[in-house]
Amino acid sequence: MVDARSMAAALVGIGLLGCTTLACQPATIVVAQKEERARVGNVSQGLYRTTGTERLEPVEAPGVVREYWVRSDRGDWYRVSADVFAAADVDRPLEVCR
Repeated sequence: MVDARSMAAALVGIGLLGCTTLACQPATIVVAQKEERARVGNVSQGLYRTTGTERLEPVEAPGVVREYWVRSDRGDWYRVSADVFAAADVDRPLEVCR
């Protein structure tokens, strides 16, 4: 029979293996195209309100949400931060997370 400690260790191990696939896997690409996209979304402005059940929740209002994307020379798109987007140049290598 399997004891409780062995079972707990196995579950923790499986959980950690699942997280490794979500971690950043750095890759270097050659930037073929840069694109800035904007969409309307709910944006928190740093204010909070108390609900009827005495919980705090952020006050959200419609606003513009900016997304920054780069396309590799292989055709794959990668979402990047504003700083990485600003530093990226077409036909130059760039390190991204896969």
